[in-house]
Amino acid sequence: MSDALTRYAIKQEIIDLLYARARGADRFDPALMRACHPVDGTDNHGTYQGLMHGFVDGLEKAMATGPKCLAKEHIIANALFEFLPNGDVFCESYHVAHETFVQGDGTVFFHIGGRYLDTFRQVDGRWLIQHRDIVYDWSRVSPGTGSFWGDEHPRALIGTREANDPLYILGGAQRGALPATMIYPGETNMDPIQRLLDKQEIAEILYRRARAGDRSDAELAHTCYHEGATERHGMFDGLATEFIDVVSFTRPRPGSPIKGMMHVITNILSDFADDDHAFVESYHVAWCQMTDGTDATIGGRYLDKFERRGGRWGIVHRDVIFDWSRVEPETEKFWEKHPAKPFLFGRRGADDPLYGYTGRGV
Repeated sequence: MSDALTRYAIKQEIIDLLYARARGADRFDPALMRACHPVDGTDNHGTYQGLMHGFVDGLEKAMATGPKCLAKEHIIANALFEFLPNGDVFCESYHVAHETFVQGDGTVFFHIGGRYLDTFRQVDGRWLIQHRDIVYDWSRVSPGTGSFWGDEHPRALIGTREANDPLYILGGAQRGALPATMIYPGETNMDPIQRLLDKQEIAEILYRRARAGDRSDAELAHTCYHEGATERHGMFDGLATEFIDVVSFTRPRPGSPIKGMMHVITNILSDFADDDHAFVESYHVAWCQMTDGTDATIGGRYLDKFERRGGRWGIVHRDVIFDWSRVEPETEKFWEKHPAKPFLFGRRGADDPLYGYTGRGV
């Protein structure tokens, strides 16, 4: 590969490692957390300064003594890189952490925004985090709220921080396992450039599926799946076409409980079994304005099985995992303070501003 492509591949490998490190924290997988750092890797974590493996030791003790952490989701974004003269790579990445802890008879919700200032070093052919500074930029602490999903929701589709999480039971992922390296993909013998292209195509399918739900574009949603694809989504377990056209409100019809919706997709980890099959875990946060006067925020994951058929990647099975949620009364809107200004408002239909630039179904 050229130097430019090699550097791009290194960046992608480091991003995958950031996602894996978040997975380790969110699924409480101490082996995976340790694997992301060399044994002499260091950490400055606010409450802790020292060897990163020592920090993980402290997390194990805290998990055993409490208070219990019920859910964590670390959203990773905005990664900027600098290749250093000594061969290391410095990366600043933004993160937003959503954490729910038991507190008394209820729960408390921590919403934390910050950045990782990471120095990466290649160790035995793999990039690892040699040093991490965690910068805290903002936070909010709120009482826990009722859950968006009811008691009837299948337990198999609710995330945990243990080895029984759906990632391992349904997805077949292994605890403690790092993602494949980018430049030397190992047993798959996949061309690294093709792997980069495939990862991008898969990511764009995930983004289009989010757009389809948010804009009520059923035709676009169908393009994200292959024929015969299946989906488990809450109480629904069946063909993806039925979920799109009949069960959900992706195809516009009267009676929708949702006024507005936005899904943000992040932390996409693709595990390629071979050139034409991949298991993909992606994080999502969905913000929903409901017709009953409430705002629902839902954090979860998609566990997707992708196949390439006829040269096109598509979803053949999707499990929708719910990790945490908040349901709160709707508040006044920012734009209501500026009633005379020409705001553009999102719509769940063909009159959304997006369609002044592109067509539906694409």
